[in-house]
Amino acid sequence: MRYFFAKHQLIWGFEMTYLLARVENFSRFEGENLSAKPVMGYGKSGEAPHEMHNFTIASDGLIYGYLPKEGGGNLQRLGGKSGEEEVSNVTVIFISSGVLCGYYRNATVLSSPVRHPDRLMAGNSKIYCRVKVDPKDAFLIPVEKRVEKVKPRPQGQFPVLYGDAKSDWVRWFEEFTKGSDAPTASEKKRRRWTERVERSSKARRMALKYYGNKCECCQISHEDNVRAAKFEVHHKMPYAENFEARHLKATDLAVLCANCHRMIHKMPDVADIAGLRGYLNFD
Repeated sequence: MRYFFAKHQLIWGFEMTYLLARVENFSRFEGENLSAKPVMGYGKSGEAPHEMHNFTIASDGLIYGYLPKEGGGNLQRLGGKSGEEEVSNVTVIFISSGVLCGYYRNATVLSSPVRHPDRLMAGNSKIYCRVKVDPKDAFLIPVEKRVEKVKPRPQGQFPVLYGDAKSDWVRWFEEFTKGSDAPTASEKKRRRWTERVERSSKARRMALKYYGNKCECCQISHEDNVRAAKFEVHHKMPYAENFEARHLKATDLAVLCANCHRMIHKMPDVADIAGLRGYLNFD
């Protein structure tokens, strides 16, 4: 997941459309504030919000987003035609109490909500989603940076707003997010190192020999080589400037299934497998 991104507002000759969605307390996106009072009337204090999984990668490799009150279904206002079931190339912006907390680029908005493919729940309620997006186009603003309010703040108690390049809040959003997603040189080095380790056959053999064919997070296990192919090696050690000279040890690694491996890379601490287990209620 990347942060702060901007693109041209024209794609394949069509003007991009925008959807601004008001959600519950935005800290809940990462599950750290489930007792907070809701900021909109569609939730009750203490209940898990349906949008808490809006930045979680599903088993099919996509992210599925919940929109409040099943909002966003007017596809004609997003450039679609009457009777169409979905519209693509939509920028979906999530705010809470006027604060920008995350957004999707090049998202696909559905005319009717669909059940989350992983059958995720919000408390005792099934989660139905109306938008899907490639993870590379999903941008969750870090908690400590969720302070900027949309300007001018849209009026009214809306669940969603539709906009285009002429909308004041769209112009503010594009200016605010312009050009600020470029990774630093050290981050680029860290990514290359992580990819090299996690794709290394030597590291894979080392990890499987040490831990066996079992996901350290969800505990699924397979002994035959065909089904064991789903296991991947994960590099737990934090980044250090001298990583290129560091001797790789089995304890630096973990064995995870493909799904858990995707999710651990979305955790604040990529070594916190116990934290991911707790988040997924595996404990």
